[in-house]
Amino acid sequence: MFNTLVVLGMVIYVDYFELSPWLAGIALFVPRFVDAITDPWIGNLSDNAKTRWGRRRPFMFFGVIGSALLLPLLWTPPGLETIGEVWHANIPFLYLAAMGSLLAVTYTFFVVPYTALGYELTPHYDERTRVLAWRMYIGLIGSAAGGWLYRLANLDWFPNEAVGAFAVSASLAVVVIAAGLMPVFGCRENVAVVKQAPIRLFAALRYTFTNRAFLILFFSYTIVILALFSANGILPFLLIYHVFDGDRVAFGNFQGLWTTLGVTVSYLSIFLIAWISRRTSKRRAMMIGLGLAMGGAIFNWFAIDPRWPWMMFAAAIVSFLGFQGCWLMVDSMVADVCDDDDLRSGRRREGMFSAVKGFALKLAQALTAIIGGGLLTLSGFDAATARADGLTMEVAMTMKNLMIGVQVVGLAGAIALMWWYPISRERAEETRRELEKRGPIEATEQ
Repeated sequence: MFNTLVVLGMVIYVDYFELSPWLAGIALFVPRFVDAITDPWIGNLSDNAKTRWGRRRPFMFFGVIGSALLLPLLWTPPGLETIGEVWHANIPFLYLAAMGSLLAVTYTFFVVPYTALGYELTPHYDERTRVLAWRMYIGLIGSAAGGWLYRLANLDWFPNEAVGAFAVSASLAVVVIAAGLMPVFGCRENVAVVKQAPIRLFAALRYTFTNRAFLILFFSYTIVILALFSANGILPFLLIYHVFDGDRVAFGNFQGLWTTLGVTVSYLSIFLIAWISRRTSKRRAMMIGLGLAMGGAIFNWFAIDPRWPWMMFAAAIVSFLGFQGCWLMVDSMVADVCDDDDLRSGRRREGMFSAVKGFALKLAQALTAIIGGGLLTLSGFDAATARADGLTMEVAMTMKNLMIGVQVVGLAGAIALMWWYPISRERAEETRRELEKRGPIEATEQ
């Protein structure tokens, strides 16, 4: 759903419509910010909902339908003659910010309750990792497809890449409806939990942000996303104009193959990091995964070179071997945090923890859009100049240094934070024993 905007937004609006990188970054910041701030509200709504269909599934249904309807409209901005105007008179800029924000809200209606539903499926320490891994096994198919979106939008069938983006997004909308409705109609919910008393939004947020383990996860996750995606706002332009000398078809083919390789290695990452988690702990597995990702980022300093673009495949193997396992560990650790919270508060709040985790992701992504545009401007990149004359070596090296430097610093910071994560295997299992011994309790409204 939302990755369509993430993958195509900057490159279509900057490279085709010729919106300035700075304004494009701001326009993509707005929907991600809206997405972030609506997460806790929708998470709390789904925690407190009492319907005949459950707490989660009604929200998921409306989110799927809304997202599918909005996807193709992202690439139909009116008023292109104003593309060079200041922001308040720039109609494509305002359109991208508005349509992206609507998509962000419908996406949140689906993804927050969907993630919370996954946390509820099993109470066991290692089984949570195995169950949540299945979500990723299937989801990686969508990630593989995402890597080919730009190439598909540039097929010869289409007069230009904006029309291609519209057609590809319309096709994706059909897939979104078909796949998104599967968990809506195919998953059951814990009916007993629906009986718990409601809790107000700000009280729920206060409880969430007083959990030390969750705070460490929250900041580690935010730092990683901020570092990776801010820097990757530079990558498509570095590849198109430096590595592939302006050949968009070559770039599209490379991006598709690179993403497909990444998805394939991500399956191995899930098995590897889950195996390390079972043998040791989730904290240690997470740190090892982040270390592999950092090694791949360092490798890219040598690999991003027009003389040997194939070296980026080797760097991708190292990075992706760590990445996907890290995302699995975050989800599995948040499920453990829900137990820790339940022991203290006497209520199940998977929706709120899912929402605040989503808030971390989306706030970071919101900042990455504006930071990525800023880094691109700071590097000296100009789309019109690059199309006419290519990139100078000085600008290309500045872009590469900014991208890799931000990634390495962020990943190193996340590893340092994870050292202090307090929920060990022993603590998680003891918490489950205490919860099972206590049984359900009645919570008063707050």
